[in-house]
Amino acid sequence: MGTEPPFTLTATRPRADLVDALGARLREVGLDGVLGDLDRAAHACSVPGEAAGEGFTWDDVDRNDPTWWPQGVVSVRSGALLLVSWYAKRSRLLRTPGSRISVVDRTQPEGPRYRHVLLVAPRRRLGVLTLSTVPVHAGGIAVHDRFLFVPDTYFGVRVFRLEDVMALPGRPPGADGHSSGGRIGLLHRSAVGGSRAGGCAYVLPQFMAFRAPLGWGPDRPSYSFLSIGQVEGRPNLVVGEYRRNGDRRPRLARYPIDPRTGLPRADDHGRCAPLEVYEDQPSRMQGVAVHGSTWFITASNGQRSAGDLYSGTPHGWHRHRGVLPSGPEDLDWSRPGEELWCVSEWPGHRWVFPIATGRLGVDPMPA
Repeated sequence: MGTEPPFTLTATRPRADLVDALGARLREVGLDGVLGDLDRAAHACSVPGEAAGEGFTWDDVDRNDPTWWPQGVVSVRSGALLLVSWYAKRSRLLRTPGSRISVVDRTQPEGPRYRHVLLVAPRRRLGVLTLSTVPVHAGGIAVHDRFLFVPDTYFGVRVFRLEDVMALPGRPPGADGHSSGGRIGLLHRSAVGGSRAGGCAYVLPQFMAFRAPLGWGPDRPSYSFLSIGQVEGRPNLVVGEYRRNGDRRPRLARYPIDPRTGLPRADDHGRCAPLEVYEDQPSRMQGVAVHGSTWFITASNGQRSAGDLYSGTPHGWHRHRGVLPSGPEDLDWSRPGEELWCVSEWPGHRWVFPIATGRLGVDPMPA
């Protein structure tokens, strides 16, 4: 494995048997089931920044929560539905409520409404089906076909099937982690009660993963964020690294999507090699999106400084300084709809918003 080129991944065995066993004991509802049971209201608002369009912010709890931090965004159903990922900061005991996604319905006339869904990993331990939290940064997410892709910083990419969203039966918010409908346990109570406003009534179990080789060193890739983009007319999974100023310059990489499976294309040994790795990219990258032949990346500059947007290609960027609110994170294009979505992370300054690229004189070119 040590001779593999950087960013080579290996597909793990799908956990279809575990997901199916879980589905036999819980109620599978998919995204539509969550959309029919939204419990929180977001608020439409203006967003600071020359390139920020009219967006929305979360309810009072989520807008200021010091534990949960929004990171990734993806547009589904032509932007009528947004998914936003959050990670939870670790406690002093190094335990974490894990990561979650918010299912946001933008079609409501009174304004966006949403609900959180906890990401979980099903396992069988001593004959008991258990669910553990997914302790990843979830810095940028992507959807292709039926799959949700979530980066795992040092270990690759985790994959979830959107139709596998399940409801936890008879679970008032903040209840403990044991289901009354079969031998299912949650490894940590915080998996359900992590938010101050109550726990998650819905879970999304992991289906499989694409794993990075074990080992450490200066060339070891990190999977900080990702996106799906049409590159040279074909869908690609694009991943990128976050690195601070003064560190080694970060990289971008892209993988082909297999049209038969909707997953990154792997060889007969399950290995998935990147089509291209782009060296020497801008520091402090937080998200990437591809629209035709035009690429976009965000870069943060700290809590008290406005964020940057870069446009161009990995071979040459134009930097638009300070045109985004502080703490810009992931990017995603809605298709159709032609909106470039972004999310910001700082407590009290958390927005989800489209980026008005036309204000910057950027006209995305077709492939």
